[in-house]
Amino acid sequence: MSATASPIAFDWRRVTADDVSTLAALYRDAALRLGPLVYTPEQARAWASSADDAPAFGKYVLDADTWIAQRPGDARALGFCGVATGGEVREVHSLYVAPGCTRRGLGTGMLRRTLERASAAGATRFAAWVTPFSRPVFLAAGFVLTQTVDAPYGGVMFERYRVERG
Repeated sequence: MSATASPIAFDWRRVTADDVSTLAALYRDAALRLGPLVYTPEQARAWASSADDAPAFGKYVLDADTWIAQRPGDARALGFCGVATGGEVREVHSLYVAPGCTRRGLGTGMLRRTLERASAAGATRFAAWVTPFSRPVFLAAGFVLTQTVDAPYGGVMFERYRVERG
């Protein structure tokens, strides 16, 4: 978090089917605007393309326990975070922050709330595949790097990181 930016306060609510297109746009925007900080332009475009398949993207956010961060009194989504439901080990599926809200504690706050909810529901361990951009947030939350892989996604090679906690 920047020394000059204050943390973003946010309200937290569960995602609904009405939110899918808004979250797809946030996801695409994050991939296209933030992706180039850690990826090639081709990789950023491949990453962003996941938001173009509306049914698959809807399944991605609705099949997990996904929550949206919003400014108090404002319906615009600032970010979202989702985790698989059921079982002792929960996979963190998503952690996305709107480009104008990065480096202000929002991702950290959303991840913390997500892990707390899942722990209260019985989760004892967590895992995630993370990007170079999100890896520091997960490591700061107590996750450890367990694997690094090079794998294709959208026809482009990516380096991805497996992190686990608990």
